[in-house]
Amino acid sequence: MREFFALTFLVSMANSYETQRELSIVYSSNFQLLFMTFVVIALFLYSNFKMRKLNKELKTKMQDELKKSTDKDKILFHQNKLSSMGEMLENIAHQWRQPLSQINSNVLLIDDVMSEQNIKSKEIEERLLEIESLTKYLSNTIDDFKGFFSTSREKKDFFIREMVEKSLYVVKGSLDRNNINVEIDIDTKHRCNSYENELQQVIVVILNNAIDALVERHVYNAKIRVLYVQDVDFCIIKICDNAGGITKSIKEKIFEPYFTTKHKSQGTGLGLYMSKKIIEDILAGELSVSNSEFGVCFDIKLGISGE
Repeated sequence: MREFFALTFLVSMANSYETQRELSIVYSSNFQLLFMTFVVIALFLYSNFKMRKLNKELKTKMQDELKKSTDKDKILFHQNKLSSMGEMLENIAHQWRQPLSQINSNVLLIDDVMSEQNIKSKEIEERLLEIESLTKYLSNTIDDFKGFFSTSREKKDFFIREMVEKSLYVVKGSLDRNNINVEIDIDTKHRCNSYENELQQVIVVILNNAIDALVERHVYNAKIRVLYVQDVDFCIIKICDNAGGITKSIKEKIFEPYFTTKHKSQGTGLGLYMSKKIIEDILAGELSVSNSEFGVCFDIKLGISGE
């Protein structure tokens, strides 16, 4: 009897082991199937994520390239417009030269007649000097505007103060009309060897921005100061106003293309952007902006090239 129970127990144990082995094989097979399914799903999700990310990057890149292309087209259009205005001013200058020359000739003729006939009148002499001064101013203005819109690039040696004074001639009407005082703190001896017309264009843009800010904010005793700072390796032309400064958000965007705080009819938002490109790409310098105690200062930093 004992042998029978022992045999039965051994058979039962063998059957149980075989059953557990079969179950283990089944469980192992199911686990492998589940793991493979998980891997396939994970790979699918990862591929889908990478594809969506790639598509997003491509879309962003296409939009950036399209914007750059559009910006270039607009800038080229603006440059062509400046070139056309330069040609127009050439024609105007040609038409004005003869009348201005004739006015000066008449002034000299009147002066000679008065001398021959011994006519002495302080008032007439003052008026003749005023006419002569005005015709000279008009002639200089024509040259300055022609220089401003000139597209020719010729590196030459020039005096910085004279170049600044030429720039001021271009905006003199706005300065006088709005009672804005300009202080030039630049010694007459300082010189520069660079592209004078391009530098003058930048200074005119900055001056116009300062004028707009002073007029918009109705600044009492409005003032613009232009000064020159020199170091061993570089020089800085600083143009500062007393219009109260700019906010951080505007400062961060001020050199971006088409950014402007003015109405569309008053500005394109290209002036400072193109000014920065001129200073950095053509003149190999730097253009920066900062707030001072009373307003905004634009710094034009150039390498020393002559003294």
